[in-house]
Amino acid sequence: MKPYKLLSIDETGKASYDHPSELFVLSGAVIPEKLKLKVDHKMRLLKKQFFNNEDLVFHARDMSRKKGPFSILNDAKKELQFWSQFISLVNNPEISFFFVVTNKEKAKRESWQLQTILRRSYLKILADFTRHLKTTGYCGRIIVESDANQDSYLIYAHNRMQSEGTGDGSVNGNEYKNMVTSLSLVNKSNQDIDVQLADAMAIIAGLKYQNKRQKLTKIEDIKMRLLDRKLSDTKNPSLFEVLI
Repeated sequence: MKPYKLLSIDETGKASYDHPSELFVLSGAVIPEKLKLKVDHKMRLLKKQFFNNEDLVFHARDMSRKKGPFSILNDAKKELQFWSQFISLVNNPEISFFFVVTNKEKAKRESWQLQTILRRSYLKILADFTRHLKTTGYCGRIIVESDANQDSYLIYAHNRMQSEGTGDGSVNGNEYKNMVTSLSLVNKSNQDIDVQLADAMAIIAGLKYQNKRQKLTKIEDIKMRLLDRKLSDTKNPSLFEVLI
């Protein structure tokens, strides 16, 4: 039986033009299934150390705003300590990240509808995950932070991949069905650490897109250096793709 990798998906921003976000970023954490419990254990220790709550759920927006349980990050020293340890954990070479970015203003000028953004984003991340599985000899499971307004577009992409494959000849439909054997919709109460990592890392993709290297804070800089390392790793490459 082949080993499994998980593609755990979350996002930052919204695809809707009514939402004020500049970007819609689909973020995926890719980790070997056998590694999940180990990562979860280490992250629980980190949560206990800094927030005194090992069941705390990482949420990028609250972390960046330093609100609620993350208010401790207003202490600059503790913020640097926390992010340094967090980055050290996700720097594991077996963990990679897939980001698919849409500039909504550019998409609007090209007359993309909400469904266009979502369908293309999900198709892109699933296709690249499938190619990754084929190259590395793994099977895969997909875990997604559920959103009632867009789950149907993910399911559409999954069904299309099952029937047509990637569309470029690299993976056909039967290969996809044999490799990607499950699709799970979860919420934050499920406490999947891999989904939390996808959420926490999504904002870094926005930083890279904006290319504000000269204006980065120290915390942003260590996050960007992590992403640069992931993207340059030829053995277990990450993905940064701008749709438009």
